[in-house]
Amino acid sequence: MIRVNRTPKPTILIDNEDTWLNNYLRADKKYSDNPNPANKKGKDTAERKYNHSEIKTALKTMFSDKCAYCESHIAHIDYGHIEHYKPKSRFKMECFNWDNLLLGCAICNSPKYKSDHFPGGAQHGPIVNPTEEDPSNFFSFEFDEKTGTANVIEKHPRGLTTKNLLGLNRPELVRHRSSIVKLMAYAAIKASNGDNDARIVILKCCKKEEEYSAFAIELCKHFNIK
Repeated sequence: MIRVNRTPKPTILIDNEDTWLNNYLRADKKYSDNPNPANKKGKDTAERKYNHSEIKTALKTMFSDKCAYCESHIAHIDYGHIEHYKPKSRFKMECFNWDNLLLGCAICNSPKYKSDHFPGGAQHGPIVNPTEEDPSNFFSFEFDEKTGTANVIEKHPRGLTTKNLLGLNRPELVRHRSSIVKLMAYAAIKASNGDNDARIVILKCCKKEEEYSAFAIELCKHFNIK
């Protein structure tokens, strides 16, 4: 997870956010008062306005086609989710709030992991928000040479909550991530020994569009590569 600067609100939201929210709140109340299939359909239709292609495109651009949480590339294998940092089921007023929208992968945002969970302070939450906080204050991103694995290590109770809730060290993710970070570590070691080509490679891996760039950034800090 890396810090991501939020881009300007898409025009579609500037023009429609208030109307969409008011229509959604009315439809939600109508369904709550009379939970029949027709009212459920009306509520779902009003709610899904956030899933506009212009909003998805803006989020994909902002997050460089990566999951805001695990930093895995999405576009080549999945359409990705418009993820509500504060779950829309619990924070209805945030359904169309641009500052509440992230790009998530189907696993980080699945029922097994984040989904509608949003732990409060008593549960060492909320989870880390990469558009409002620097994740490096909550995690370290470490490559273990002995095991050959790239692991997210918490530095703060909220980091632990976030890591566990999102499954940032889930086995399948660690296996794929480690194969990439292992090459980063190799380049970083060579760069630290004066190999300029390797230096160029590891610095490229630090760019926000690269998969698991948080690990490359940490490797550069560790080996003092600039």
